[in-house]
Amino acid sequence: MPDQTTDLIKQKIEIADFVKQYLELKPAGKNLKGLCPFHKEKTGSFMVSPERRIWHCFGCGKGGDIFGFLMQYENIEFVEALKVLADRAGVTLQQIGTADQKKYEVIYEINRIAKDYFKSGLSESSGTLALQYLKERGLSDITISEFELGVAPDGNDLLMRHLIKMGYHVDQILTAGLIAKNDRGMYYDFFRARIVFPLHNHFGKVIGFTGRIMPGNENPNVGKYVNSHESPIFNKSKLLFGFFKSKNFIREQGAAVLVEGQMDFLMAWQDGVKNLVATSGTALTADHLKLVRRIADNLVLSFDNDGAGRAAAERTIDLAQQNDFNTKIIIFDDPKLKDPADIVLAKPGQFAELITKAVPAMEYYFSYYGVNDSDIGARKKAIRQALAKIKIISSPVEQQHWLSELAVKSRIPESVLIAEMAGVKVDAQPGAPVVAPETPLEIGPATRSEMIVQRLLSLSIQDSVTADMVRGQLDIFPAAHKGVAEIILAGSEAKIPLEYAGIVNLIYLQSGFDSKPGEAEELLRHLKKIGLIERKKVLQQEIQGAEQDNDQGRLRRLLEEYKDLTHTQEGAG
Repeated sequence: MPDQTTDLIKQKIEIADFVKQYLELKPAGKNLKGLCPFHKEKTGSFMVSPERRIWHCFGCGKGGDIFGFLMQYENIEFVEALKVLADRAGVTLQQIGTADQKKYEVIYEINRIAKDYFKSGLSESSGTLALQYLKERGLSDITISEFELGVAPDGNDLLMRHLIKMGYHVDQILTAGLIAKNDRGMYYDFFRARIVFPLHNHFGKVIGFTGRIMPGNENPNVGKYVNSHESPIFNKSKLLFGFFKSKNFIREQGAAVLVEGQMDFLMAWQDGVKNLVATSGTALTADHLKLVRRIADNLVLSFDNDGAGRAAAERTIDLAQQNDFNTKIIIFDDPKLKDPADIVLAKPGQFAELITKAVPAMEYYFSYYGVNDSDIGARKKAIRQALAKIKIISSPVEQQHWLSELAVKSRIPESVLIAEMAGVKVDAQPGAPVVAPETPLEIGPATRSEMIVQRLLSLSIQDSVTADMVRGQLDIFPAAHKGVAEIILAGSEAKIPLEYAGIVNLIYLQSGFDSKPGEAEELLRHLKKIGLIERKKVLQQEIQGAEQDNDQGRLRRLLEEYKDLTHTQEGAG
């Protein structure tokens, strides 16, 4: 998409008004300030600059423009953010085209109508069995309504006929993934005689469905759960059930609890656990983790208490460890209760307690493999299995921690374990590491003098008297910072070279923090001291060089300058 399109969108949408929809902002000089939505803090360090159309948090370091904010907050990709903001700004995206735009809109509308159709079925006589099943599983009327559960009737093409009556063509319904075509070329409803769970995107729009076979109709030759066919708006490998409801709770707690299916999610949600996600009929993927990793570092896993559940847990742990999550797993105390839905139904409130008792993934592995087995053959095998898991952890610090723990539990010296791990082979990585997207304001760590310069220049933006004071003492600024200083002191209309854009934007955002009486004067004194210290270090090296060259004239001049600097430094206190 051409830059002029995104620029036009940013011009049409006032960034401060947009961000205010998500958090409270208060005036802070030319900027606005609030509590950062991306990490916990008590004192606001999140700044928005209406003038420069940017935002930045000085606590967690995240920042960017209106697109970056929406992508971070809603956990969406750039293309999706572009569509949302273009629609809000009234900007037509030429590259998408009118025909394609209409195709997307039609698919969304077909799914919405299908959702209403399935939902209404629960209140009819044909939905009695489905409603009875949901109630027996423990779901309340409130939860059923909140997540818009429904039922697909036992008919060959009832939904298709309904949608055709609403004005949609068979090809459109097929594209939406709600019907299929048999060998004879006949179309039929994909969901028939099934309890239906709508699947929503991050903005709460229905994009597909999961259907559970009706109780009593279970058949080993028929899938118990099926999803809509994938469509231009639905990709099950990128969708987490309930995420549109739970994302803010996950962000607030910095942790996500991953369960296996819709019923586990709904029962746990009803029981008060809100920072949940669930997969929808597919194994967890790197794309799923990417959604969560943007807002949380911690992942708590809850899988069925059986062989299949443990195998799924192992695959998920490995993927999470490779993507730098702090991963824990819930251990079920009662073998009769195999999943969160069972626990909530039998013992309300206990699932939340089990979450607090979740154990780190590597501790789970140590116990599961039996790394302290008395039999040396069994212990060697178990240790190698544990080392394979440690080897795929992305963080060297965490690797070292678990090597130390394994040494204690196995009674094998850490040096021996390291040697053994070198020869351990691990499976190919199932997914690339998840990394947060770069933002326009990312810069390297600042030195003390850089921090002082940035603060002085931000104070200059606030106050013209300070600006004049700083302008008069540019000679004490490090040479590398004079270019930035001249741009800031020239005012907001100054042309900003690309290489200075990030730091200039950062300084403008810093200008929203309150100043203290005499702060600028004190900072200038500190900057001068630092300059004197740095110059003396340079002189010391030059004096050594003059001595080695036996250049007496140059040596005298350098010693005199060093003496003068020492007097100046002492006079400055």
